[in-house]
Amino acid sequence: LKSLGLADEILTEGCQMWEVAFWNPTQDKSGGIERTSIVPDVAVAARFPHEVTIHQGRIERILEDDLRRYSAHGVQRSTRLTKVELDEAGDAEFPVLVEMEGPSGSRTVRTKHLVGADGAHSLVRRSMDFKLEGETSDFIWGVVDFVADTDFPDIRRRCAIHSDNGSVMVIPRERIATGEYLTRLYVHVQEEVKPDNDIASEEGIKGASKAEAKARREKITMESIFAQAQEVFKPYYIKPRRADAVDWWAAYQIGQRVSENFVKQDSKGVNRVFIVGDGNLPLPFLLQR
Repeated sequence: LKSLGLADEILTEGCQMWEVAFWNPTQDKSGGIERTSIVPDVAVAARFPHEVTIHQGRIERILEDDLRRYSAHGVQRSTRLTKVELDEAGDAEFPVLVEMEGPSGSRTVRTKHLVGADGAHSLVRRSMDFKLEGETSDFIWGVVDFVADTDFPDIRRRCAIHSDNGSVMVIPRERIATGEYLTRLYVHVQEEVKPDNDIASEEGIKGASKAEAKARREKITMESIFAQAQEVFKPYYIKPRRADAVDWWAAYQIGQRVSENFVKQDSKGVNRVFIVGDGNLPLPFLLQR
């Protein structure tokens, strides 16, 4: 990003996290929490000894503005991929055949190479017959971005909080248009949230199935996430500053899955289709650090 000339804008607009605070149950067994340590957020020698949090929309805007220096078209939105195949017989030089649907209708494109960055349900990956391998944990987490009203002293530090009532991770976020700062909470949902029935696991995924996880997530509400967070933060309080202070919330299940292959070659051994993706914070590891 520095080489591309994009780092300065990200550093300016984002929130820099330099430290991590760890909170654990009080030694006097009072039922509250206390800070047990503060450590550098980046523990190795690095050019940027901190992390940066910034809204995905801002990242996309920064990248797209830069892309327009090289491409007149930029990112073509509202376009859905419908088919991908290797068709060397049709054109050996441009063997990747792609069909898309957009505002102007359907169209077919031939290309030398294709990068599939379309996530866990990737049509590109499935079209290449690559399966996902891995497992899904039983842990359900709630995540919420909001303007916080709280007396918790480390709300502007990244925090891993353990209490007798559960676990929360605090991620300070950037300043928004109102001049206020967002805070992200990852809240471990307690185990009494159960599915109504058992459904067979999705192919290639060990542990709880996708449908089972959905049944559990649907029982989670924004109010229940804040209620659980409040139990963890005791004796401190935390809540949205006002009724419209919540920017976004969701519930999700932690999974660790990876494509069995990342590259599809043509008959001559030339790499033609590439599978890329994203990653999530290993929350259980970080919270147990």
